[in-house]
Amino acid sequence: MNMIKSTLKLTFILYLCVAISGVYVFTASARITPKDTVDDTETTLITIKKGDTLWDLCQEHLKDPTRWRELSKYNDFTDPHWIYPGEKLRIPVAMMENIKEEVEDKVEIDQEELEKLQSELAESEGARKKLMAEIEDLKGNTKKLEDQIKELEKSLKSQDETLEAIKKANSDSTADLTKVIRNSRNALQKNIEEVKGQLEKSDEMLATLQKDLKAAQDSINALQGDVKTALANIEANQKALSELQMMIKDAQGVHEEVSTVKRSLVVITTVAAGIGWFVLNAIGGRSGE
Repeated sequence: MNMIKSTLKLTFILYLCVAISGVYVFTASARITPKDTVDDTETTLITIKKGDTLWDLCQEHLKDPTRWRELSKYNDFTDPHWIYPGEKLRIPVAMMENIKEEVEDKVEIDQEELEKLQSELAESEGARKKLMAEIEDLKGNTKKLEDQIKELEKSLKSQDETLEAIKKANSDSTADLTKVIRNSRNALQKNIEEVKGQLEKSDEMLATLQKDLKAAQDSINALQGDVKTALANIEANQKALSELQMMIKDAQGVHEEVSTVKRSLVVITTVAAGIGWFVLNAIGGRSGE
């Protein structure tokens, strides 16, 4: 009978210990343990939320997801690929400072690149305007040449009509007049050919200028796209810089010590076990009386 009572006492005590220390066992099996040897002023302690990964957390807090392995300097991981909500993770403030400096440098580089692109864009705009002015001048010159050809052809036609009339007159002076008119006609014909040659060159120059204008416009469009991208990069980096500055400032806040909580749970478990043992002994003693 006494053996049964002792067995029941032991079973009850073990059950009580397991029930009370369940939280401690769960906590002790956490996948992340922030290191106690790290200076709290150099780190900030964050709480893992549902859906978090080290990759995502490094992107959020350090703006660089590839640096998740460096967190092992400040935390012990059972398996960095398995983390759970409620766990604590130390984020190094020094690393955030370094990344802030890198982002500041990137903002400065992007700003310089933006200024360079804007300068190139202004030059391309100037070149485009110059080409457009040259094209307009060339079109005006082409119009004059076309009008000149029309006048020359009109004069040539008049000469042909005069020559035909002289032939019909059949006078003594016909031969001399015919010669004069033919010479004038040949000169007009030559002049027309020369003007047509100028017109062809003008057309070639116009085609070249229009091709250059298209290239200039394409360059402007590309530069405008680059400027837009540079502005977006600067905006994103400035936003990231602002967030980092806020996080570094907030890192001066509360730093939780997980080991203290664990030690408290151990003490509570031990005390509860002792109380349970005392109660069962008291009950057993009375029943023995």
